[in-house]
Amino acid sequence: MAATDDKPQWWDQAKRELSAADPVMAELIESSPDVHLICRGDPFETLLRSVVGQQISVKAAANIWNRFAAACPNLDPEVIRRKHRRTLRAAGLSERKTDFIYDICRYFSERQDVVNHFEEFSDEELIKELCTIKGIGRWTAEMFLIFALRRPNVSPLLDYGFVKAIGRAYFAGEEFDSLSASERQNKILPVVQRWEPWKTAATWYLWRSLNNAPVQY
Repeated sequence: MAATDDKPQWWDQAKRELSAADPVMAELIESSPDVHLICRGDPFETLLRSVVGQQISVKAAANIWNRFAAACPNLDPEVIRRKHRRTLRAAGLSERKTDFIYDICRYFSERQDVVNHFEEFSDEELIKELCTIKGIGRWTAEMFLIFALRRPNVSPLLDYGFVKAIGRAYFAGEEFDSLSASERQNKILPVVQRWEPWKTAATWYLWRSLNNAPVQY
């Protein structure tokens, strides 16, 4: 399914309020005035893409996804479940990610009663639910909230690109990269709190400040 490029209804309000609350964010928004969050448009595809993109670069993820989509042009859970493991491995998926893909397909085939009501879950409820799928952790669940459901208040604190971008934008004169993960988190959290209730938009503009920004999943 093609990405949907309609702007989230809350986007312009988020830009105004983030710019008023945070001078650094105001500069980031000003540098990319015409962009906004793009939705993949399909929860199943979004989750597949998120798994493909785990722990690899955006470019590598795009290449593997293109090969996977060529091998599985019909993105239907039951169709993909019937594909031989060799087909998925030949697309560039690791053994573990192949298992994850199969389990996502199982979930979307067998749990339509839940899938059809994703919108009714709170962010934390849905993260907990998605983490019952093999290979889905908090990072992947948060990517799903951002790119499939376009929830407005998600900040993926475990995302490498997010941490890198916030270090560059807010702590450029400090030895941010030399800090431990817990020390970086302690510095990041007060900044993130300024963005309530528009953490997703702030995250998006931070990603845009990097050369390999994940414009969609």
